[in-house]
Amino acid sequence: YELEKEKLKKWKEELKKRKEEKKQWSQRCDKYELEKEKLEKRKEELKKREEKLKKTKNQLMEETRTRIAEYWGRVWKSDGFDIEGLVLETYLGGMQAYVCKKPNDCPILVSLYAKIGLHRYNMLQEANLQLRSIKKYNTKSVCGFMPASYYITLEAVDPATGSVAPFQVSSHERCKSDMDVRFIVARPQETGTNGMVFRSNAPGFYNIPVPEWPSENDQKQFYLVQESELKENDWIRLYLELEFVTTNRRIPDPKLSDLKIVEVMVDTKENVEQPNERLKGFKDAVVYIKYDQDLGEGQVCKRRAIIRRAVDLRTGHMSLKGHHHSLQVKIDDSENAA
Repeated sequence: YELEKEKLKKWKEELKKRKEEKKQWSQRCDKYELEKEKLEKRKEELKKREEKLKKTKNQLMEETRTRIAEYWGRVWKSDGFDIEGLVLETYLGGMQAYVCKKPNDCPILVSLYAKIGLHRYNMLQEANLQLRSIKKYNTKSVCGFMPASYYITLEAVDPATGSVAPFQVSSHERCKSDMDVRFIVARPQETGTNGMVFRSNAPGFYNIPVPEWPSENDQKQFYLVQESELKENDWIRLYLELEFVTTNRRIPDPKLSDLKIVEVMVDTKENVEQPNERLKGFKDAVVYIKYDQDLGEGQVCKRRAIIRRAVDLRTGHMSLKGHHHSLQVKIDDSENAA
């Protein structure tokens, strides 16, 4: 009896223990169900929040697209030259506007683009407009390390009459490390096209490669420019300065006065009666320039530059491409002797 009684007692304790464990499991299951319910509610809330964020994102994207479309619609009404009052963040591709309050406010590169734009106009229109001052310019670029477009508003003067007129030039770089630029607009401001200039088909000459330096035999068929002709054809110097500046962008203030032209040869595919008429060739011309760069302290760097010019007479677009080579550095003995 006592043994049975002891067994019964143990069974009761075991049963009690099992009931306690069952109760604990039941509590755990209830807690799990509560947590599960909470997670389901949170999941629903997160889903609603995600849908709301997605809707807000789409709305913001649509608003941004509308802003960008309206911005560029207003920009291209003036062909990119007048963007006063228009604001679009640079990370969205907005243009940057600069005002030149003083004659030397503008960078050398902008000044060269302005002069070459006038040169293109003079060449095609048989005019003689000269740069008087740069009033403002706008730039368009993805970032500082990428090629940029420049929309320049300047004042041009006619030396014969002294008349001054506002003028517009646009230049468009295709390469940042070398000279490869297009000049699409070069016109008096009053002849603006109201947003139509960039809708025409681009000429097909932009991908024409720059030739190598010719051999001595090939040089015989080129026209050797006389020293007296360099002043009359100052565009040769402009091309050289632009080629030097565009390939030496890390130099903050390049001294273009240190460049001395030694020899110039011009080649063009146009048929002309007089050899020197090649200097007036419109469509396709290649200029081969030997020049010296004064490095100071009696050192001179011998350089060569090759520049190809192509002009589309239908649209008036002009392309300039070029590259240069540094040959050697020499010591100026005459300066050392002095």
